[in-house]
Amino acid sequence: MRATDAEKALAADIWQHFHDQNYEQAQALLAHALETSEHPRFKRIQARFYLFEGREGDAATIIKEILPKVWTPGSWELALVRSGACRAKVLKKQKVLYFPLRKCGSTSLLNMMKILTGEDARGEHVHQEDDTRKPVNLATMGADYPGYFSCTAVRDPIDRLLSYFHGNIVGRDHLMVEYGGKTEFYGLPTKPGLDYFLVNFVRYRQVFISVRDHTEPLVSSIGANPAVFNWIGGLGQLSDLAAKLSAHAGIELPLLQDMVSAEKPGKVAHDMPIAVQALYAEDYEAYGVFF
Repeated sequence: MRATDAEKALAADIWQHFHDQNYEQAQALLAHALETSEHPRFKRIQARFYLFEGREGDAATIIKEILPKVWTPGSWELALVRSGACRAKVLKKQKVLYFPLRKCGSTSLLNMMKILTGEDARGEHVHQEDDTRKPVNLATMGADYPGYFSCTAVRDPIDRLLSYFHGNIVGRDHLMVEYGGKTEFYGLPTKPGLDYFLVNFVRYRQVFISVRDHTEPLVSSIGANPAVFNWIGGLGQLSDLAAKLSAHAGIELPLLQDMVSAEKPGKVAHDMPIAVQALYAEDYEAYGVFF
């Protein structure tokens, strides 16, 4: 279902008001759009606004309803509803399915997939190809992709969280750049201190979709059964994955330099606020053996 030019313009206007922190005006325009258009992009905006308001259940209900109509669902949308699907890099000729997870060696592994297909590695720029990933149903993956080698890498949730904070929010001004250099967005500093960020972590996930994307629990994205993958492991085991991919595809793969895991951060799960511990409790239960 293609959007008309008028619908595209209205959606852009809604987002502009939201980014300008004119939330009431954005809501009013959205209400008008929902009354006059049946295009799912407005329902997606409604779900995003529900997240912003802390109405996660209502947001999940909307996303679950419209997912079949969405051309390229975002990772956060699939994770929100725990749809049983995860976006994968599908290499048809090599028969490989790689499920990238943020802050789990995905830059290195996505570049490895480029090398597998005979292309040049692109470093961090490989993430510009996000729209090439395809939702794959984990429950029917074996039947849908017979003979494919499926793989993913996981990481301790607190390591992931702190890596995102230090590497993206602090190191690259991720949130500030995302919102046009703003030092504050809807009352939240775009370059917060660590303690402030952790105490307000739930609110950051509601306001900034990029925070949500980078900090989704593993179980929300790839379920709780590691046995569905041909290979799953931690960052310290990526050399083993490289060897198995080399054998599967018949191509000698290099061990990329940025596959080396950094030292563990100083904080552990029990140092975290209760809300952070609760969010990742299932990850430790399902995947703790790999951390």
